[in-house]
Amino acid sequence: MPPFLIALIIVVGGLWLIRKSARMNPKDMSNFAQKLAGAGAIVAAGFLFLRGQTTIATTLFAIGAGLYGKSSLFPNGFNLGNTKTPEQNGSENSKPRKPLAPFSKNEAYDLLGLKPGASEVDIKAAHKRLMKDFHPDKGGTDYLAAKINQAKDVLLG
Repeated sequence: MPPFLIALIIVVGGLWLIRKSARMNPKDMSNFAQKLAGAGAIVAAGFLFLRGQTTIATTLFAIGAGLYGKSSLFPNGFNLGNTKTPEQNGSENSKPRKPLAPFSKNEAYDLLGLKPGASEVDIKAAHKRLMKDFHPDKGGTDYLAAKINQAKDVLLG
């Protein structure tokens, strides 16, 4: 009976992880994976401690706590491959590197895929549709997102 329960817990936990990760953007997925690895290291350290291997358990616990972000040595967790704070990343990624050249209303309509004279509701809907596909968090680029935002701003005044 215990092997069946363990298998059931693994299957249900795996399905939960798949569902949770499917709805995440890549940045959140990276943070989630880091916390999951930290929790796994802490659990493994607990098992090692119970088996009497305290030196390895202590080291593994410290690493797990650092990954998870619950350590006095690493209060914000380990910064794996990212030397900037999230606030710096967000402000840097949301601004284009070069100033955008202004364009006319006709060019803005073309960019949003609308005909001249489209209503405000149509403009906002086209902007939202395009940003879903071209937002930097969804695999688009800062430049395209800035141009789409600029087109909306030009048309809405």
